Amino acid sequence: MIRSFHLRDSRLVARLQKAGTPLDIEEQLTHPRSPLRSVFLDTFLSPQSGPSTFILNHKDEQHGKQLGLAQIRTRPGRPERDVVFMSPTLNSGNGSHAIWQRLLTHLCVQTAESGTLRIYARLPLHTDELQIFKNVGFVEYSQEHFYQLDPSVDRTEIRPQLELRLQQASDGWGLQKLYATLTPRAVQNAEGLAQGQWELYGRRWGVQGRRTGYVWEYDGDILGALHIRNGKRGYSVRTLLHPDALDKAEALCQAALRLTATKPKAPVYFAFRAYESGWQHILPMFGFKPLTSQVLVTKPMAVRIREKSTKLIPALEASPTEGAASTTIISHAKSKTTVSKNGSPHRRRKTTIPVL
Repeated sequence: MIRSFHLRDSRLVARLQKAGTPLDIEEQLTHPRSPLRSVFLDTFLSPQSGPSTFILNHKDEQHGKQLGLAQIRTRPGRPERDVVFMSPTLNSGNGSHAIWQRLLTHLCVQTAESGTLRIYARLPLHTDELQIFKNVGFVEYSQEHFYQLDPSVDRTEIRPQLELRLQQASDGWGLQKLYATLTPRAVQNAEGLAQGQWELYGRRWGVQGRRTGYVWEYDGDILGALHIRNGKRGYSVRTLLHPDALDKAEALCQAALRLTATKPKAPVYFAFRAYESGWQHILPMFGFKPLTSQVLVTKPMAVRIREKSTKLIPALEASPTEGAASTTIISHAKSKTTVSKNGSPHRRRKTTIPVL
């Protein structure tokens, strides 16, 4: 049986979180939180988002009692969610692969009915975790790489050569154009509304760490952007840089490092996607070393419509005859209602003739 979290499940969640798999690397590096803390925050601070934690409690003749936990998180301001935690770990045995698949299937059904348009996850490369997500219908659309700065680098000595300003609400359109210029079409299609991930939202209860945005503007156009996530365990840096301004990559990296010098002893991580060329060569010049990589997957959701529609579907009034031109022009019928002599309504149809 799979059910949504209830307060009576607190001890069970506390037990399952000790042997699970966190799927948000950036959060784990900078400002981790336990699934139990997450479920309390979601339950009391944003109950309108619907259930975020699902528990499997099932007795199986082959494996005995099976317990599992799946946790999902709503993206701020968008009908999209991320799978952020799964338990138990796949190497634990005891039917863990079947547990994951059952939980993910249930999770997809429940979140689709809540109006979610897409579900995302970030998974280790070439692993059983990735294969299970694919079995449930998730597809890969990109990869992300994480680098970590050598602790011996003194960031207070860096003098940035690029002038940045704080990101403003009015920068949304410029950032959207920059994202569309840099990002492959297939990735844009996969991310849908997630293209708004470069927007900044006000600080919210339960959000781990603080994200600050900066932009580099030249001649009225935004050619570069920088987001810094400041958590209790370190900084995480992400960038957008126009393909025609790749010669400014080093200067943008310098600016990012200087902005993290407020806590000079805190670790610094840099994340970039596989299609953002050049960073794998530039980052080592500043003392960064490869840390880990992950694959990004998504699943579009078919949302069930529960309300009856009162709108009529327009009929097709004309169709091209055989041998006509290959271009098909569809016209919609127009109607006009008149009243006959006996007082009953009479509908006169007017058909638009397609021009071939």
